Amino acid sequence: MKHLSLKFPARTTERIVGLGFRCSLACLRSSDAAEARRACTYLTTALCADNLPAELVPQFAAWALAIESSAERPIAVLPIKSASFGRDECLAISLVAACQHQTCPALRACAFALLGSADLGRALAATATIAATLRGSDALLASSKSEAAAALIPLAPRLH
Repeated sequence: MKHLSLKFPARTTERIVGLGFRCSLACLRSSDAAEARRACTYLTTALCADNLPAELVPQFAAWALAIESSAERPIAVLPIKSASFGRDECLAISLVAACQHQTCPALRACAFALLGSADLGRALAATATIAATLRGSDALLASSKSEAAAALIPLAPRLH
């Protein structure tokens, strides 16, 4: 299977969302406290550089936990300092973009593709919190990111 990998410019909301997802999952999964602190510090530094509120750190953590606990399959993320984002990270970015732009079909498609589950409630609620905080800080994701998720939809599981 071909792997999707996208690289965003250093100072974009898409990059912040991808880093928030990646770093929060790294913290959640790490049994090494020092490694978890490094991931949290890396994320906090990125947020400060973009003048985004520190309240996003616990919101990203809650979002990562909601995704991880709702997913029917392992969620893959690249190493913390990787310059690009993998398929699941791109789906997470697209999920937030679709939520911000209220594009329900893309939102549900991204959620199904990412989680592999019909149990979307907790993950979508946490996504809405992130989307609203970013919107309140005038940090909008490009609507084309949610539309780009259409390319990933064939990879989504068929749920009935």
